[in-house]
Amino acid sequence: MAATPETIRPDVPPIVEHQEEFIVPENLQSSMQPVQKTFKSQIQDDKGKPIIQTPPNQIITVKLPYNQTTLIAQAKGSVSSSLTWLSAFWIRILKKAIHFKWSIQFP
Repeated sequence: MAATPETIRPDVPPIVEHQEEFIVPENLQSSMQPVQKTFKSQIQDDKGKPIIQTPPNQIITVKLPYNQTTLIAQAKGSVSSSLTWLSAFWIRILKKAIHFKWSIQFP
């Protein structure tokens, strides 16, 4: 008799799944802290060269070529215009800068 997953073997008990709800206790919810984004230790290869390098905490500055109202107006232009796509690109960069709390310089 073949022991394939399709056949039931009498010597093995059937698998029973238990549905458990994971609940975080109240004392753990208040003690949550953000994860550190930079590594303190450096990982080195066999020759002693660092594999990953952690950049120092730096402030990233985004300088927009036009003001925000001009970019929004230009992004609504023709699909075949490259200025429309350039403005849409800068709007995406502006949204990314707001999300990551980068410094933004308007003209």
